Amino acid sequence: MRFGLLLSPIILLLQLSPNAAIFPGNIANQYYLNKQRFLLEILHHLHEPLRHAECLSLGQQIVSDKTQYVHYTEPMREYYRLLSSGRLLPKDAYYNEHQAEHFSETLGLFHFFYNTREWSTLSQNICWARVHANPALFLHALMQTMLKRDDYRVLTMPKIYELLPAPYHSETVVRAAGNFNYINWIRQELMMGNRSHIQMVLPKQLLPTNLTGDLRNTSKWSETMADVQILSIGEPKQPQAKLSHLIDDYGWSSYWYYINMGVALRDNPSEAERIRDWCYWQLSQIVARYKLERYGQQMEYKRLSWLEQANSQLLTWQGQRYQPETRATRQHLSALLHKLELSVEQAIATQTLSLSNGTLIDLRKGQHWLLGLEQLFPYDLSRLQVPTAGQPQQLLELHTMLRQPSFYAYADRLLHAYRTYRTEFQSSYSQPVRPTDMSIEAVLVDPLITFDEPVDVDLSNILHARNFYYEKRFMWPHSLQARRHRLQQRPFAITFQLSSNRTQSIILRSYLTTARGNVNEEPFYQLDSFLTILYQGNNTIRRESSEFPGLIGDHISFTELYHYMSLAEQEQFDFPLNITLPSCGFPRRLILPRGGAGEPLAMRLLVIATPYNYKARQGNELFCDFSNGVSSWNELPQGYPFERFVEEAELQGSHVYWKAVEIEHRDYGMA
Repeated sequence: MRFGLLLSPIILLLQLSPNAAIFPGNIANQYYLNKQRFLLEILHHLHEPLRHAECLSLGQQIVSDKTQYVHYTEPMREYYRLLSSGRLLPKDAYYNEHQAEHFSETLGLFHFFYNTREWSTLSQNICWARVHANPALFLHALMQTMLKRDDYRVLTMPKIYELLPAPYHSETVVRAAGNFNYINWIRQELMMGNRSHIQMVLPKQLLPTNLTGDLRNTSKWSETMADVQILSIGEPKQPQAKLSHLIDDYGWSSYWYYINMGVALRDNPSEAERIRDWCYWQLSQIVARYKLERYGQQMEYKRLSWLEQANSQLLTWQGQRYQPETRATRQHLSALLHKLELSVEQAIATQTLSLSNGTLIDLRKGQHWLLGLEQLFPYDLSRLQVPTAGQPQQLLELHTMLRQPSFYAYADRLLHAYRTYRTEFQSSYSQPVRPTDMSIEAVLVDPLITFDEPVDVDLSNILHARNFYYEKRFMWPHSLQARRHRLQQRPFAITFQLSSNRTQSIILRSYLTTARGNVNEEPFYQLDSFLTILYQGNNTIRRESSEFPGLIGDHISFTELYHYMSLAEQEQFDFPLNITLPSCGFPRRLILPRGGAGEPLAMRLLVIATPYNYKARQGNELFCDFSNGVSSWNELPQGYPFERFVEEAELQGSHVYWKAVEIEHRDYGMA
């Protein structure tokens, strides 16, 4: 299988505005609003047959005229052959993008979308695929198109956990939402009062209120949602596993989905080395963040075991129940990782490696070690494939991988092999890594406080489509929201006190780690990385957590997005291009592990200064665009210095500062 590309939380190295996705002054005109309406309505109720009469009429046939495409590729020819012979994946089949046949079909449909010359061709192909293609495969191909086509990237896709909510919520909630009958509910409310497990929210309000862009619970929001009945369903109260607040978080899981979607189907050989470094650094970060949560919960975190099993019962978009990985899957992945570990050991022992073409290379010569790195550790990890995927397993889907504890055990083994190889063969850094004539004198940290916050998540796409059509006209009269509690933190700041004998530019990197242990056994999670100027003498720099790069806050829901768009069509609202936040940003609220409720959780902050050599490059990872590679400050490997095993002495000196910190957990009202 394509092991989810094994990425992890994005920490962009270049400073980005936290509101970068809300473009002031860039207002959508009717031309874009028409496309936005089409996109939102075609994505509504993906798990049910399309009811939209106009789209049904348009979607009777895929566009086969080759002149309507910029390129007519081999994947398109193969897809059309499958279509002509009736061999496309059935609509009700279980879809897994890591299975070779499914991936090939996805690639073909993606090319039928991506290579279109005109919107009319694209919209017809989208309608056709919505009617005839497997829904999950259709969504995957469409998502890739909207992420990767420059001319349509400004159109807003609802979040994946709103389009396909089932994998992101408990089975109890999903079944209750799927069985909801509005007419029966109204009768029950009138006859029995407020005894239903689904309640109307009065006054109209959705949580949280502090959305990026200030788009909720203002006078304009009230106008937008005036005719919408907001219904709320609560998660059942039951004992929660120690790590459920992290691994069951919809933001944690959907982030994984998006960064994998961003890297997938991207072919840029000149950027392969940088993207590989980035991928393994991101993987190390997601494992580090998971380990910090285990550390905070007083669980074993240094060596992860696959013996743990996920406790949550989840459903696919079809209503099938996900299973933990099967014995065959576990054996297959374990054998692949064991083979990789043996290959690394042999390469170190012999200092040679036999390439796939039979060439034996000396890893000590020139840049040959990079050829070995490429062969042993392809950045899409395409070797980690399961021969078949006949049933839904949490480990095998991008939606649910991070909810399976064994995932982190596999990833930990992979990272250990990766770091072992780099430690042995990576050449010395090609630039100075220690600034001269400067010293970090002190680091001050605001109180670190976490709490559990109530939030509403849009489940409207699970409701039956018949409740949204009146006389064949699409309406959106009510919205079902799941009321959940999630981990949140109070905003904080880090203040750096530095001295310098001259004016110079440096990069400051901040990492959160445990309060103990050998540096190569403890997880290091990067909170921040930024460029600053030191002037001669004493310097004080304050860095707010809202400034940390690569992080995002909350956005409006699918329901609100649609009604804001409708208001804009009436010229009563200036609809910003891309009204929601970037998809590939990591939730800002999850950067700290849950603090101690009685005794604060003891941790350490590591700050490292490196010189700035004016070789920074700007990528666009936050928006899932990897066409130009990834961002970096310099030519150091992504993840420096933790892309390999480090010596204790490397984390000592005037350019390094260790700070003991504590994290406290409070009740929601006291935070």
